[in-house]
Amino acid sequence: MREDDGELCGKECHAARDILTPKVGYGLMDELKRAGFWVGKVSDKPPAADSALRNHTMDIMDRRMVERIVLVTADSDFVEILKEARLRCLKRVVLGDDNDVALKKDC
Repeated sequence: MREDDGELCGKECHAARDILTPKVGYGLMDELKRAGFWVGKVSDKPPAADSALRNHTMDIMDRRMVERIVLVTADSDFVEILKEARLRCLKRVVLGDDNDVALKKDC
């Protein structure tokens, strides 16, 4: 939906633009929570987000809270999650870079 679509882009586009324009730091956190998403805050060190996501995913698999894992990434660091999901007979979907062989192979 483009802004110049006239009727298609009324209040929705303006609201989306307001939500998707990040503030400094974790500015999207409140907006994402308000929209119903789970948001976790991690340190600003490079591997912190990957580690937190990996731990959370393993936790929800341990508690049998999911039947399917959907990853939107081109980061092959998440191959271990896919391998674990396969061992637990969970369905797996990966959306990412077409050239990432490691993720495709383990999906």
